[in-house]
Amino acid sequence: MSMIQNSENEISFLSTIRKAVAPDRDTARHKADFPDLFATKDARHIQQRIQSREDIDLQGLAASFKDNAAALNLSVYIVDSSDEAADVIEDIVRVSQPEFGTSRQIIQHAHPDIAELRLWERFSDTPIALHTTYKEDPQIRDKTVSSYIGITVADWGISESSTLVQITGADRPRSTSLVPSIHIGLLRKSKLLSSLAEAYAMLKREAIPNSFTFITGPSKTADIEAHMVHGAHGPKEMHVIIMD
Repeated sequence: MSMIQNSENEISFLSTIRKAVAPDRDTARHKADFPDLFATKDARHIQQRIQSREDIDLQGLAASFKDNAAALNLSVYIVDSSDEAADVIEDIVRVSQPEFGTSRQIIQHAHPDIAELRLWERFSDTPIALHTTYKEDPQIRDKTVSSYIGITVADWGISESSTLVQITGADRPRSTSLVPSIHIGLLRKSKLLSSLAEAYAMLKREAIPNSFTFITGPSKTADIEAHMVHGAHGPKEMHVIIMD
C-alpha cells in the first residue's frame, strides 16, 4: 500500500512541475504572468543602513571577518595605514618563494589604493620584478603567468564568510587573483559588509563593466578521497589586509 501511495505522490509532484514549467507548449509565456517569481526587491533600505554605519560598527565587522577566516586557511591583517599595509606585503614577499621555478615576479592591479603603497620602493634593492596591470601593456598576460604573487583591491568584503567581492575590468583583470600561487587582497575598512544580502544590494548600484568574483580563502578541493588540497584551481595561499 505504501509503495502505491508513494507512486501516486510522485506522479502528483511531477504533474505540478510539468504544469508550472510548460502549462501549454503552444502558448507564449511572459515574465509579467509570474510577478512573484520575477519581483525585484527594493535594496535602498539596505544601502542606507550600510552608508550610515559608524566606525565602531566597522571595527566589529573587521574583527568578525578575521575570526571567520581562521577556518578557511586565510590570513587576515587589520592595519591603520597604507604604510602598515606595505609592511605586511613586504614581509609576505620576503619570506615567500615561487612555487615553480626561481623567478620572483609580482603582478598588482592598476588601482590607486595599491599605487599609494609605493611597493616599488620596497623592492628596489632586490631582484623582485613588480608588474602592474595597465590595459595598454601587451605583455600583461605573460607577466601574470610568470608571477607567483598577485595583489588586488576588493570592492567589498563580506564579514560573515570572510569573502572578497571584486569587480573586474580592463585594468583589474580576474587573472591577477587566480593565476599566481599567492593572492594578497587589499580591503578598505569602509567597504566591509555584514552579509551576502548586503553585497548584492551594493552590486545593484554598480554599472558592472565586465564581471565580478567572490573569493573566500585560497583555492581548495577535497575531491580525491575527501583529502583537502589547497591550490588545485587557483592560489594555494591567500592574505587579506584590511586598511583603515
